[in-house]
Amino acid sequence: MYYTGRGDAGSSKLFNSSARLSKSEQIFATLGALDELNSYLGLASTYSKKGSRIYNALKKEQNNLFILQAHFAKAHLIISPNLISGLEEDIKKWEKEVGPLNNFVVSGGSKLSAILDVSRTIARRAEREALLLDVKIKITYNKLAFVYLNRLSSWLYVLARLANKKASSQERAPQY
Repeated sequence: MYYTGRGDAGSSKLFNSSARLSKSEQIFATLGALDELNSYLGLASTYSKKGSRIYNALKKEQNNLFILQAHFAKAHLIISPNLISGLEEDIKKWEKEVGPLNNFVVSGGSKLSAILDVSRTIARRAEREALLLDVKIKITYNKLAFVYLNRLSSWLYVLARLANKKASSQERAPQY
């Protein structure tokens, strides 16, 4: 069955919890933003060549986002520092390939880059939503979850630049 009907009254529950919470609770805004981000990474992967570096990187981070969502939903999962170090390694590797960036970039270029830029903005929103969690609730989460969200948006930014480079799409700076 694809629905239970238990959320029809505007409540839901977190993993391993019997207590029902209002869907207006901040935790559901956080989980929703992470779900939206994961969906956009799936969309981005359809614009990358299956099996390519970019495709594989996107699929890996989609799985990592499921881990993060489960953590925020109170599943007993460990947020490994490797999630963050993996992003940082990719960023350093891709920065060398893309070259230095001395200005902001107007989103666009290739379709893949544009979707990655949208994904980056959703990652920033997911981070803000997570940071809005009540302080008493927030301390129950691994701090690495918040670091991961911050690093993920940087990762997506560099990946968008790499996608444009691979597509030979000229990037342009905003005109002030």
